[in-house]
Amino acid sequence: MRKFFPFLRTTGCLIAACTTALQAWQPGLSAVTPGGTASYGFEVNTRNRNDVVAFWHAVYQASEGYESRVQWTGNYQGNSGTTSDVFVDDVERRINYFRAMCGVPALVRVNTGSMVLIRSADPHKPAPSTLKSIAAQNAALMLIRNYNPSTSTDPAFTHDPPPSLAGWSTSAWNGNAYGNLAFGLYGPGAITQYMVEEIASGSATSPWNTLVGNRRWTLYPEATDVATGDQPGDSASRPPTNVLYISQNENELVADPTPDFVPYPAAGFFPAPINSRYWSLSRAGANFSAATVHMTDADGNEVPISNVTSNINYGDPAVLWEVDGATATKSVRSDTTFHVHVNGIAGTDIPTSFSYSVTLIHPDRLTSNQSITGSATPVSNQTTPYTFKAPKGAESLLVTTFRKESAPWTEGAEKSAITRIIDRTAGSYDLKATMSTFAGFGALTGARAFHLTFPTIYDLIVRGVPEQSFELDRDILSQPGGKLRFAYRRGFMTTGSNLAVETSADGGVTWSRIGKTISGVSNTTYEFNVSSASFNLPKSTKPLRVRFRYFTNPGSPVYTHEAAPTSPTGIFIDDITTVNCAWLEPEKTTILSKKAAQFDFNTKSAGASLVEGGEWSLALRTQLGGKWFPYGPFKSVTIAAP
Repeated sequence: MRKFFPFLRTTGCLIAACTTALQAWQPGLSAVTPGGTASYGFEVNTRNRNDVVAFWHAVYQASEGYESRVQWTGNYQGNSGTTSDVFVDDVERRINYFRAMCGVPALVRVNTGSMVLIRSADPHKPAPSTLKSIAAQNAALMLIRNYNPSTSTDPAFTHDPPPSLAGWSTSAWNGNAYGNLAFGLYGPGAITQYMVEEIASGSATSPWNTLVGNRRWTLYPEATDVATGDQPGDSASRPPTNVLYISQNENELVADPTPDFVPYPAAGFFPAPINSRYWSLSRAGANFSAATVHMTDADGNEVPISNVTSNINYGDPAVLWEVDGATATKSVRSDTTFHVHVNGIAGTDIPTSFSYSVTLIHPDRLTSNQSITGSATPVSNQTTPYTFKAPKGAESLLVTTFRKESAPWTEGAEKSAITRIIDRTAGSYDLKATMSTFAGFGALTGARAFHLTFPTIYDLIVRGVPEQSFELDRDILSQPGGKLRFAYRRGFMTTGSNLAVETSADGGVTWSRIGKTISGVSNTTYEFNVSSASFNLPKSTKPLRVRFRYFTNPGSPVYTHEAAPTSPTGIFIDDITTVNCAWLEPEKTTILSKKAAQFDFNTKSAGASLVEGGEWSLALRTQLGGKWFPYGPFKSVTIAAP
């Protein structure tokens, strides 16, 4: 059981407590490791892009990886179990992240020891001493126990579950009645979906989604105390569940110290991955029944919206509308701004109109003006100073020296260690496969090959087939006629399974496909011959990264490693090389103070001798929100004689 954190019940005391709690996160300070990162008391300036980016990485991302920290103690036969304190902190942090982004007090606590809410009209009443956390945990187990995988239905997925259900109890009923319900998700993943209000296909599941009821209760400004119930699940037939006990007892409500409009997506800079096709604006005391909504893009063009409605049933009154296309996107290359104008609002002391702007951003991309300036011809036996400009809010900086190399190379799986490959596969199979494992299949070009396959047909969190990839750990300089070449052989790979080869000129933030996608040739057999591929590399003034990504078309059948571990599922790749290309070989990295503005380049700081005619690059990298971002500017230099 988590230790009890008593609440300060009055508005004045809560504001006073906020003064110290807000030290939990500040721009310019690195995040701590999960388990040590604060989980409440946040504020963020959404008008400052770097602040929003740092907040995303320091706080939102600190709750990722929660699956490894859940430590669930129950079973699916009747014991709802418990979860770890660290996992509960992950949930608390995720809730308060969203509240801070939307400008409401980020002071909600989770699983405190608070008792359930019981109303006189409730048809089923648990003991008054029942904890919210127990009710939520029992309700989450009831959800998972009543799922019918053959029909994809669940009679427990209701706020009034009947007593005939498996695992029903008065406490489980109470948890369903007073909670947000999630099926197929749990923990922080469920919190995100309560805010986005979409399932994986982008379709709403109930009026609670189209009226964003889950979101509005989670963002309710006066709330202070909730509880999370979580069942992690173990398969597509038994997916995870969450019940977020969101209703408040009277003594858990505090007056919002700064009542204001609460938009979602939030006004200002906003990470695109948590965008939604259901936009909303709420405020206590407002009447939106006659409200109209008008949206334009950054150029003043009309943005189409639909299904504008008002609602007073969930949390504070709200106006809601639906967007599509670029407005609903969850991925942007460049910052994308939309202007919202809401008119016809009524209510005592409530403005009759409210306008704001939302700028969707890629949270892994820095847009601050970064530069390295200095001589293009440093002298071999001298120290040459270079000055640079770093993004505001940087927590730390580093400069890496790179030596330009042109010698040919081949990345093959025969090597005893993979030194120039970044593995982004599931980890449940070997990226560097031993071909003799697959009896009768034969070799590719040697005893081993790089292997991409679908680990499972169903990912419990993504709710789909998880794509797989690996990246070449080389910064490639494509010259005229530059090509990427490799050998490949398709194993059991259906016609809807695909390998895309992609390049990135921004350190892996965004990717573009090169050449044709390599798809399976048959749904029933594997390829008997080895094929060769040669793809043109794009011209670029910046170094290129290359990755191989394996994915499936929606609804396509797939072969999985889980179903047949000793069969050659997926695709095998080997002997990766380039033609008419150079690359940047990293030599030495120097960590600098966040206040530094100069780097002194010489033999010592370069990490190797500076020989006349040698070509080098200096690259600046920034840490923000605890994350080291891809290299910013590259300064190319040629070593001059003394």
